Amino acid sequence: MRLRFAPSPTGFLHIGNARTAIINYLLARKYRADFILRIEDTDMERSSRQSEESILRDLRWLGIDWSEGPDVGGTFGPYRQSERFDIYRRYSEQLLLEGKAYHCFCTQEELEQMRKKAAETGSYEYSGRCRNLSDDEKKRFLDEGRKPTIRFRVPDGETVVIEDAIKGRVVFSSENIGGDFIIVRSDGVPVYNYIVIIDDALMNITHVVRGEDHLSNTPKQILIARALSLPVPKYAHLALVMGNDRKKLSKRHGITSVDMYRKEGYLPEALLNYLAMLGWSAEGEKEILAIDEIIAQIELEKLAKSAAVFDFQKLRWMNGHYIRTKSLEELLPLMLPFLAEAGINTNSIEKRTLLRAIEILRPYCELIGDIKNLAGMLLLDVPEYDEEAQTLLRSDEAALLVKETFAFFNQEPQNEITQLVNVLKVRTGLKGKNLFHPLRALLTGRLKGPELDQVMEILGFEGCRKRAEYVYHRFVEPQTH
Repeated sequence: MRLRFAPSPTGFLHIGNARTAIINYLLARKYRADFILRIEDTDMERSSRQSEESILRDLRWLGIDWSEGPDVGGTFGPYRQSERFDIYRRYSEQLLLEGKAYHCFCTQEELEQMRKKAAETGSYEYSGRCRNLSDDEKKRFLDEGRKPTIRFRVPDGETVVIEDAIKGRVVFSSENIGGDFIIVRSDGVPVYNYIVIIDDALMNITHVVRGEDHLSNTPKQILIARALSLPVPKYAHLALVMGNDRKKLSKRHGITSVDMYRKEGYLPEALLNYLAMLGWSAEGEKEILAIDEIIAQIELEKLAKSAAVFDFQKLRWMNGHYIRTKSLEELLPLMLPFLAEAGINTNSIEKRTLLRAIEILRPYCELIGDIKNLAGMLLLDVPEYDEEAQTLLRSDEAALLVKETFAFFNQEPQNEITQLVNVLKVRTGLKGKNLFHPLRALLTGRLKGPELDQVMEILGFEGCRKRAEYVYHRFVEPQTH
């Protein structure tokens, strides 16, 4: 068994393509099969080596590796289509020689006129105008400077049956393919539907698992294979990934590239877990599964025929679970860049303090990046005071507590920080939320967050004193003048 993932390097790795790669990788792991990475870069204008490197980086970040590919080599290379043009040229010459393909000299303007005329009467189908040109007609077109394409001669009355592992039996007629289709452009670059089946055959691919948007292309590829006497792989077309409006997932729904998920602070194991199970249910309806459990349970036949809806909130929840199960030592290097973005100089803070702060805050993190908006509560000299906290701290109800907290941290001799709450109860007569809400606002800049004893543990006496002094001078003292 040999499976492949064949992305086009024309941009970032889309979440739908990442899911296809994951399913192929898991099946390869399950059946101890070869997993091949092939780069389909015949879109010469949009393809780039930078995009290819980005895709490979994202795949590896997800934990996916391959036994053959452009970076690791293999027996059936080259693994970039742009490096296989000599191979395709030989097959094109064979098809032309056997009369199964022909040169087409129709210009873009002529084809556009045909399309416009067809739009008035129905769907467009190439008329076959150049199917039987004489040598003199071909010479005249060449003398005019026309550069021909090569069209595949679609056989009449031929039936193509696909026994799809997910969709079941799908039947196509050659009459509905849209006429003879181009297999080589006028610039000599072969098109996807032509060379994909050649590559699959020459690379001994036995199973092609890909998105169902490729299903309509499959009969063309099979007809090419028949014309060249090439083997046809077994197909399985995955249902597409949709947004919550039941339309194909796109930027308007939210983040769609793996690169952005990584930058936002998603963990690779969470994204892999979610995408691997998008469209089927594990035994016992479990949703959090280790990769070995997924490999044990995944089957092509279990994958849903209907589209799967991408649930962003569910992915966030799953990511939060993985954050809580990671060790603090694993989380620290992942969170350091986000702590830096929050303006925290981690070099000036003891490692044990950083680890303890992460331990306290991670229950509130669904993304690694969430630490950026939380860490200031514990690790900055003065946190950012949100609007709710500012409103409360300016109120008459909070003024007495702020004054007494300020006094507590500035009187001689210094009190023990553990006495703070009891002293405030006595001096203010406040209790319950009337005491704890303004105290939390003073110490953290927010009305919700970790337990106050945890906050004071990290801040220490001096850290709490700085915040009490800041709040007193900013919110209370101005009110008294």
